[in-house]
Amino acid sequence: MELEVGTKIDITKIGCRKFDPSETVRTLKYYGGWQGMGSWGAKNLTQYNNQVLKMTVSGRVHSGHVYITLNGMDLYDVVLCSNRGTIKKVITDLYFDQLFEVMDREIETPSKY
Repeated sequence: MELEVGTKIDITKIGCRKFDPSETVRTLKYYGGWQGMGSWGAKNLTQYNNQVLKMTVSGRVHSGHVYITLNGMDLYDVVLCSNRGTIKKVITDLYFDQLFEVMDREIETPSKY
């Protein structure tokens, strides 16, 4: 996925592998529980073409949209965007057991902790 911070996201150009978003949500819940995703204010979980899971969050560090995709190496990529779709951060090549921890750090946990 080649995305640049500061540009607008084009959801039709992200995600190259089909995956089951419900399995990804189960993974996030397993590692962080509902309290974890709840602390992000996660809502509006939406699936696009079996390739992108989108959610709206309102954490202490990031508020806006989060896009989760599966790349060609079967690793997760996460894109953090503003509410208007401007890319704020791109995180690539996460294993399923890293997904919650990295997302929690980027969405909810201020860097001073």
